Amino acid sequence: MIVPDGQADHYSTGRLTRSQAAAVNAWRARLRLDKPPSGHEDRASTGGQDSRPRASCSDAVAAAVADLLLRQPPLPLELARYAYASMTATCSRGRGDGGAQLYPPVSWYLPQWLAGPAEDLRVAAWDAATQVHDDVETEAARLYPGRTRAAATSRCSHQAAVLARAGLPVSRQIPRGAIARMAVDLWALRHPDDVAADAVAYAAMVHRQPHRARRDMHRLER
Repeated sequence: MIVPDGQADHYSTGRLTRSQAAAVNAWRARLRLDKPPSGHEDRASTGGQDSRPRASCSDAVAAAVADLLLRQPPLPLELARYAYASMTATCSRGRGDGGAQLYPPVSWYLPQWLAGPAEDLRVAAWDAATQVHDDVETEAARLYPGRTRAAATSRCSHQAAVLARAGLPVSRQIPRGAIARMAVDLWALRHPDDVAADAVAYAAMVHRQPHRARRDMHRLER
């Protein structure tokens, strides 16, 4: 994996769902093609005969994340719900395995000017989920006061039911890879050539020296 020039933070997507792995596999296959993406033909060559897109798989994932953060960032509670849905689907193996995170993770990097907003969003999602938890706990204490076992059981049942309806994690954990998986979901239906073009544009912005995906880059398999 090639690290972007200058200071950059390393991330992992975490394990991927079937549809996310299929999208990344399609992007990797396109990045290995000896053909520049549309709009980048004039910059395809660095002096040799290699016309592969001048971007890595990490650039494709990072470009998707940048698009999410800069153009259509989720609300904090949306990210919290997404993280919880991913964890729940993995525990139950989803529908078949479609919603479960069963495929190998992908490493990627963000320059600090993007890593900052990514971490701010994750912290905001944790804070928003925590606030809902606190509100539900207060409500349960009001509805079922007392120190008896029956009251405690009723409080726990009430909190679990309300949080389940809200789609929020019991643990309040927001994994660092949740933003990347959400970004991959949003780009999953895009044509791989368009993804490659955006990855090349992103790579040109964050790298001093152009680079390309490895020829031996493997498919993501379970």
